[in-house]
Amino acid sequence: MRREPIILGIVLAVMVSLLSVPAVIPAEVEWTIGGQFGLKAPSSDICASADGKWLYILSAGEIAIYSFAEDKIVNRIVIDKAFDRMIYVKEKNALVVTSRSGNTVQIIQLEVAHKFSFSGLPYKGSKRAPITIAVFSDYQ
Repeated sequence: MRREPIILGIVLAVMVSLLSVPAVIPAEVEWTIGGQFGLKAPSSDICASADGKWLYILSAGEIAIYSFAEDKIVNRIVIDKAFDRMIYVKEKNALVVTSRSGNTVQIIQLEVAHKFSFSGLPYKGSKRAPITIAVFSDYQ
């Protein structure tokens, strides 16, 4: 029995099957609006934090900080109205804003401050103490 006709038949079958599959398979993109909010002034630049939790929106005189988790603007940083461009520097966790008209660069170092609620928890000392020291002794 000769092998050439069998191998030729297999090669032809593979070629026909490859040609019958379309080169581009059309797909649709599904999307929804995740949030929408108003600004005090038109935005001139926008960037996101490296972890994707925050969106920084530069407009005249301020940087609005939008939290994706809370779906709202959670803070505003007041800056000079001349700043018109902005980038996020991941390695420094900082925003760099620049002004073309004022030839100025400003670096804004970012730090996240966490708020804790101590209501209903046991305490020692006066409730009016100027500081609170929290000990997480059972935290592992």
